[in-house]
Amino acid sequence: MKLDDIKNVTVLGTGMMGPGIALLFAKADYNIFVWGRHPEKGEQNLSRNIKDMINQNIISIEEAEKIHAKIQITSNFEKALERADFVSETILENLNLKREIFQKCEKVCPSHTILTSCTSTLMPSAISEGVKTKNRLLVAHFWNPAYLVPLVEVCGGCETHPEAIKITMQLLKRIGHKPVLLKKEILGFIGNRLMHALNREALALVQEGVVEPADIDKVVLTSFGPRFANIGPLEYLDFVGLDLVDSIQDYLYADLDRTKGKMPIIREKVKSGHLGVKQGIGLFNWSNRDPEDVRRRRDVEFLRRIQSSKKEK
Repeated sequence: MKLDDIKNVTVLGTGMMGPGIALLFAKADYNIFVWGRHPEKGEQNLSRNIKDMINQNIISIEEAEKIHAKIQITSNFEKALERADFVSETILENLNLKREIFQKCEKVCPSHTILTSCTSTLMPSAISEGVKTKNRLLVAHFWNPAYLVPLVEVCGGCETHPEAIKITMQLLKRIGHKPVLLKKEILGFIGNRLMHALNREALALVQEGVVEPADIDKVVLTSFGPRFANIGPLEYLDFVGLDLVDSIQDYLYADLDRTKGKMPIIREKVKSGHLGVKQGIGLFNWSNRDPEDVRRRRDVEFLRRIQSSKKEK
């Protein structure tokens, strides 16, 4: 199969990720099936995503109608997959469930179909266990919200055919995204490993009574957060000078947190039922905070970049 042979894309899952990925491919003029056990949930999430894009002047009402018309949401597994050329799985982050869904996929999909998982942490070789056609299964990890964040981490398993990886990379570029190819499998891929390394140190500082959670966020938002919106961390190391970096590493690295396993502060919060926004309390008290404001601030830089790109065209 070649890139131009891909016409029909199937997305498995109607939660946070699935409808966003469906919107992305539909916007690029692919025919989309979205499968989930609760189609109404998928329709609700899709409509919200489309509404957000209209409100931010990314698409017009006419474009939104065309996108919506390209997407069919169904609870019929066979119907969703029988003509699929490319599949993006976005179900729960459960290894056994993912193995099971891909074993079902290969029984229904055409033999040429490329099967991808949007897992954020699990390795493709582990997911493909029990799948007969391992050569066409790989990871294509979109970031949330998929229709705004351009990164996709692509990772093949030990038996994934290079052609499946090549076509996936080409397809992601065609829909306007920025795929990054991992040279080998590693838990969490790139983005999550970097993010959780930062999280571990931040949680350790709170745990040790060095600083309050709000001040951790203030440090990031008023210093290297804005900086790294436009310059990469490794590019920055070259910019400041590797000799300076080397001297800092002499004393600082040995003092950074090295906790193995879960952070105690998170474990204690979970045991207490303090799970964050959904329970009204976590590291912060959410009783007087608006989660929609966080969602808006999460997306604002990606929206700015999309709008800027549209103006340039």
